[in-house]
Amino acid sequence: MLEAATHRVGAGVDAQQVGAVGGLTPSRITRITRITRIIDGLSRHDMVRKVRHSLDARGSEAVLTDTGLHAMRAAQPAHLASARRRVLDHIPADLLPGIAETLAELADLPR
Repeated sequence: MLEAATHRVGAGVDAQQVGAVGGLTPSRITRITRITRIIDGLSRHDMVRKVRHSLDARGSEAVLTDTGLHAMRAAQPAHLASARRRVLDHIPADLLPGIAETLAELADLPR
């Protein structure tokens, strides 16, 4: 199994994201339920395993298994090619450096 902290995917739902139970809207509940079903399906195929959220024991996090990491890496070339065709190929070349800089800054923001 890979180091859990290195390969976490955001399946945990914490209090900051959801708020009080009274603040749950039907659309938020639907999204949470859908995420749970997706993670459960990935777990059945040994792609992820669920672990208790490190800061909020009411939630869980999905951790990629070796199988899941291998599948993700195998899918990356097709995913990146699709993103290029659908997004990057439609952005004028003179705008790309600015967009790249902005995305790099966003990636460096604390989470």
